[in-house]
Amino acid sequence: MKTNNIKLNIQDNIATLCFDLENEKINKLSFAVLEELKNKIQELKTNTDIKVLLITSAKKHIFIAGADINEIKSVKEEDEVYDILMGVDEVFTSIESLPFPTISVIDGACMGGGLELALSCTFRVATNTSRVKIALPEVKLGIFPGFGGTQRLPKLIGLIKSLDMILTGKTLDAKRAYSLGVIDKYFSQGQFEYKLQDFIDGVILGKIKKHEPAFNVLESLSFSRDIIFKKAKQSLNKKLHPSFTAPFIALDVIQNSYEDNIKDGIKKEARAFAKLAITPESKHLIDLFFVSEDLKKDYKDIEFDTKINNTTIIGNGVMGKGIIWLFSKYAKEVRIKLRKLEQAQGIISATSKLYSYFVKLRKMTKKQVELKLNKLSYTNQFNGLSRMNLVVEAIIEDKEQKKQTYKQVEMSVNKNTIIATNTSSISVNSLSQDLEHKDRFIGMHFFNPVNKMPLVEVIASKETSELTIAKSFEFLRRCGKTPILVGDCAGFLVNRVLIPFINEAGYILEEGESISNIDKILKEFGMPMGAFELTDVVGIDVGYKVASILEESYGNRMKINSILLSVYNDLKLLGKKANKGFYTYETNSIDKENQDVLKLITNTTSSSSKDIINRTIFIMINEASRCLEEGIIKKVSYLDFAMIAGAGFPAFRGGLLKYADEIGINVIINELENYKELYGDRYTPSKLLYELQENKKTFYTGEELWN
Repeated sequence: MKTNNIKLNIQDNIATLCFDLENEKINKLSFAVLEELKNKIQELKTNTDIKVLLITSAKKHIFIAGADINEIKSVKEEDEVYDILMGVDEVFTSIESLPFPTISVIDGACMGGGLELALSCTFRVATNTSRVKIALPEVKLGIFPGFGGTQRLPKLIGLIKSLDMILTGKTLDAKRAYSLGVIDKYFSQGQFEYKLQDFIDGVILGKIKKHEPAFNVLESLSFSRDIIFKKAKQSLNKKLHPSFTAPFIALDVIQNSYEDNIKDGIKKEARAFAKLAITPESKHLIDLFFVSEDLKKDYKDIEFDTKINNTTIIGNGVMGKGIIWLFSKYAKEVRIKLRKLEQAQGIISATSKLYSYFVKLRKMTKKQVELKLNKLSYTNQFNGLSRMNLVVEAIIEDKEQKKQTYKQVEMSVNKNTIIATNTSSISVNSLSQDLEHKDRFIGMHFFNPVNKMPLVEVIASKETSELTIAKSFEFLRRCGKTPILVGDCAGFLVNRVLIPFINEAGYILEEGESISNIDKILKEFGMPMGAFELTDVVGIDVGYKVASILEESYGNRMKINSILLSVYNDLKLLGKKANKGFYTYETNSIDKENQDVLKLITNTTSSSSKDIINRTIFIMINEASRCLEEGIIKKVSYLDFAMIAGAGFPAFRGGLLKYADEIGINVIINELENYKELYGDRYTPSKLLYELQENKKTFYTGEELWN
């Protein structure tokens, strides 16, 4: 089928290939587009009148967003993937081989395959706007740059800089891309047209030469290169689970092909990519990417005039400070309700500390941070709230204190102000009981630390309006968060599913297994922290409060284990913030198991690795199935995404219920029934699990059973 996704124009000896995919909002390198590009290059290479070729985009804020991921995901055979990649290489090599210079003109997202296409050009220029985003993010999809990126980028900017980009998938703005040598020039939007023409003229006249990386003695010698690769491997081992293989394989490809010519290096890249692309890891991470894209569409079709810009936060504990920082970065005004005005200096200090990371990485200047801090204002009264679009309460988990706060807020705000609670476990319906305008009350459950955790659970009460939800979603997305609507119940979704994991680890500890061994096995499974380290980081007091609310709501299946009761009530331990919890802490890192906790354990029964994993993970699966059964969340893929983004379930496993499907519903039920006989009714399989078994369905094929 003939397509017209790339427009060719030749004027005054300057050729322009403009990407403008038909019926698409963005440009992607699909198989059809690459074939079309191949034909256009064939047409151009014999034209002796052309002095320079520009590659541009007609899409707003987009150069080329990357390859068509759906097409990559659909390919099942290694050899087929390899042949596709070699076909792409043929196209990109033909661009490199053109008898005239080529310039990629970037005014928007230039990601993955889009950047790899740009790397095959002689030059790259960009606008200096916030919409320019340059990256090779493929490792986040369980793959790595497969269109020549592992070969061309090191040759362009050097080994150390390219490893940092390829192994992390980090995104660069135009200024940073220029400083690294990824692009040759960047221009302001207002000057772009004539500055680009000057650049073109300089290229044609030979005054502008192709970028060559600065000489680096460490990269020039084989023994010092080995040290670079060794340190890169050590860094990956420290940060990543070994089952997340994409960055490790990318590193091996670069190391094993570094001294090869481009042709041989690309063959090695293509073969390694082809092996990786058909693995479950890659398929899982690509699926999660599509889920994240679907989540961006929720509540986007509701229009409203007034966006959230003026905000107030009530509460300045750990969560309150995190939300203050977040709103200072993205809102226009941030008013802070304090008990005492003397607390203001501590808030400024805490907010500045969170910004220091951006200053250190040169993503922000000190002047820009000062402007953000100048948005903050303070009050110890409920005044100055009449112009607010959003007031967020982030005080302690005490239902009556929260309700009293809302009464005072409601008397002080305007008729359109949204009132939100950051409660982590208390029913939103119950909190809104005494409000006059329940339609504008909503739950916004941020996760700690707010500056790093992407997920926000949005909880609507029975009365919350669609407009309130839509405005909240729009603002949270503007803040760089991923909001997910979940139903109202004690613990909502993530904490309701996560607390049984922590609680079960406590029961295993009671039986005689060690703190460190339980945590070690859970981290080997892929959890970012073990259950006890996580409890210490969150705060034992916080974990105990949430667990108590869940026990009150769900009864014996959420009954708190005796170890946590004793650690909180008798030993009065708080966790990492007090340098003593299940572990003791020296210089902000784990020192050793807390001997005071070990004295509480009188049993000596050890558990196998399999039992530790199955007991903690299967009990989560069981509770997650109840959340589906009750309609707390409608899509199983959303539940999996939430548990990854909010609780750290290993993404390479695809999600909690994707993992359950791969284990098998029959196996899950059999194990739960066995554990019920051994340990009690908390292991009773859910009604939904039995229905899935009876209907021979999985979580991902059985949606009609809970919808």
